[in-house]
Formats: sequence, C-alpha cells, structure tokens
Amino acid sequence: MKTYKEFITELNKFERFLLKKGIKAIQKFNPGQTYKSIKKSALRTTRGMRSDDANPFVSPRREAENLVKKFQKTYPGQKGENIMKLKDKTGKPKYVEYDPTRVRQGDSPQAKVTGAAQSMRRMSKKSVREMDKEIKDMGKRFGIKQEAENARSILKNTGDQHSAIYKAPQYRVNPTDKKIDSVYPKNKLGAPTTTNLPKGAVPDASKKVKAKSKIKPFKRNKPK
Repeated sequence: MKTYKEFITELNKFERFLLKKGIKAIQKFNPGQTYKSIKKSALRTTRGMRSDDANPFVSPRREAENLVKKFQKTYPGQKGENIMKLKDKTGKPKYVEYDPTRVRQGDSPQAKVTGAAQSMRRMSKKSVREMDKEIKDMGKRFGIKQEAENARSILKNTGDQHSAIYKAPQYRVNPTDKKIDSVYPKNKLGAPTTTNLPKGAVPDASKKVKAKSKIKPFKRNKPK
C-alpha cells in the first residue's frame, strides 16, 4: 500500500502532465486565445477528472467516493448525488446533504458547524494521539463520556492521513460511509486491503529468451 505522501506526489505530477498537454492542444486549435484563458479552461477540465468514476488515477478513497456518488445518481430510489437517507426520532426517513469528499477534505461548511469534518490533511500519527487525548479529557470535564468515546472510536478507525486513504471513518453509523467501505476489497478479517496478482500470472521473461550466442561476463585483464 502506498502512503498518503506517495499518492499525492504521483497524482500531482500526473495532473501537471495533463495540464501541460491540454494547454498545448488548445493553443494548437485556438491560436488566438490568450494563455490565461487557455490555462483556466485546461485546469478546470483536469480538476474535473478527479470526480470521474472511470478515472483510475485517484486515491482508493476518492475512487470509492466517486463510485458511491454514481450509485446515488443512477440507482432507483436514491435522491441524487450527496443526498443521504437517515431516520428521525420517530423512525420516519429523512434526507440530508452529505458530501463525503468535502467532509474528508475539511471543506464542508455543514460538517464544520456540526464538527463532523474528518479532514485527512496534516493528520499525522502524533496529531491523532494528541486529538484523542483532548477528546478524552473533554468527555471527563463536561460529563459527556459516551459521546467522547464515540468520537474517539471514529478517530481511531480513521487514523492518520495514510490510513484514511483505505478507510471510511463513520462506516458503522453513516450510510454513505458504509457504502464507501463496501467498495474496498477486504481480507479474511474484513479489513480493507489491496488485491495481489496470483502466483504465476506474470511470466518469467528471462526463462523464455532464445539467444543464438552466449553472453559471457566481462572480465578486465590485469595489467602486466
């Protein structure tokens, strides 16, 4: 599994490559257009690909989020993208807006107000430990021990920014996160994992080389 930093570095390089190619293509077909407007158009198109469910060049978490959003838009009975079905106190269904991508990035205004934002940015293992201690202390200080334990459980499951690539934080209580979690391949214990190629799927090319002449190792002659 790749780390958060490795993913972001590779994706940024890929997007810069696409942006460069896009600018060149637009300049070729629209030579009279200004460079500023060309770059703006190409940048908008490149960033729009992040939300494409067919785009493989995104993190596993973003890919899962895109697939769930497609499900919400196309599956009968769903109310549309980023609309989550919950139940009120009487058991009747209610629908709320929940964008898992913006919540994960810490950019959702509603999540900021309710405290539900689970941003991956700058979430190191050290910061997770410090936040866990603060939540625990708040629970004792204000007499909300159970609520604090629930928050600590979500924080523990989310983990640092590397772990969050492969997890949906509130999958036990949040219908959208539960759907995101179902997209990941699981190991025997039910934890998200990567799928490996079966043994022998990739042939050993070195065993199939048919050379007419032998390649002897080079030996340097010692000076006399």
